[in-house]
Amino acid sequence: MSKQKIYPFAVAVVRSKETNLISKDRLMQMADAPTAEEALRVITESGYGQLPVSEIHDFEKLLSSHLTDVYRSLSGLIPDEKIIDVFLYKNDYHNIKVLIKQEVSGIDGSNYLLDGGTVPLDELKEAFVERKFSALPEIDGRLIDEAMEVYAKTKNARYIDFILDKACFETMTRAAENTKNDYVIGYVQKLADITNIKTFVRVKRSGRELKTFEDAYVPGGSIGKDIFCSAFESDDPASVLSGMGYKEVCDGCMSAGFTEFEKACDDYLMSYVKDAKYKALTVEPIVGYILGKETEVKCVRIIMTCKLNNISSDIIKERVREAYV
Repeated sequence: MSKQKIYPFAVAVVRSKETNLISKDRLMQMADAPTAEEALRVITESGYGQLPVSEIHDFEKLLSSHLTDVYRSLSGLIPDEKIIDVFLYKNDYHNIKVLIKQEVSGIDGSNYLLDGGTVPLDELKEAFVERKFSALPEIDGRLIDEAMEVYAKTKNARYIDFILDKACFETMTRAAENTKNDYVIGYVQKLADITNIKTFVRVKRSGRELKTFEDAYVPGGSIGKDIFCSAFESDDPASVLSGMGYKEVCDGCMSAGFTEFEKACDDYLMSYVKDAKYKALTVEPIVGYILGKETEVKCVRIIMTCKLNNISSDIIKERVREAYV
């Protein structure tokens, strides 16, 4: 067990912030709201800021802005901001994928860019314009070039995702290990495993080839690619994967509805995240709050999207993830 630093002030601030997190019961009330406008009211009452009803279809901007504020407010609370960076790299790589696809397709992707990465958007855009990827300290610019070259040969945007998703998990894993924090390292490892399990199930159930999974496999998890390859050829792949420590997720994964399966994956990760609530003065409650807030935003996004598309409350409730509080 690694020696843990203590952050008494930061943890005290986070504990106070936890009281404003949206509970599972409150999320269910949102799902039951008769209109999207009524559901929006729950968000605005929970510290997300205001959004005119006339702009309700732009609710994503409200969620993105709120999450960015969360990252910024917490990054200033602890001396080692690199711990929080572990969870921001996914935004960097998302933005890189958007910028690459924008460049190769000629279609403006500005609306898909996210604030809240380790690299400010203006700097990231400038690096693309000037082709100076060395200005991105934790990102290997050669992989950006590789992704663009592979796309030029294949005209298949999936390879952009494959290359940069691998790079993202390599960066997250390296950064997590540098924190020397068991909780952070464990989360990234489980996230990689869950990501690979989701990909495996999606590929297997759609009847695609093993190579598609191998191309998409990300590093950093505890389940090696060889295990997945064996499961792929097995008559009972769920049993093979269940034996690797993910029984709650893998039992029935080949037969359950995919929406139900993805919810089980997210709930599994949340069960790990919730352990942070029982820690006292270490970084875990801070990280737990960040991940809890990300899950909250995901739930709000699901509810609002469903409400705007007139999906029934019962179906929405089936999709809502476990909350941190």
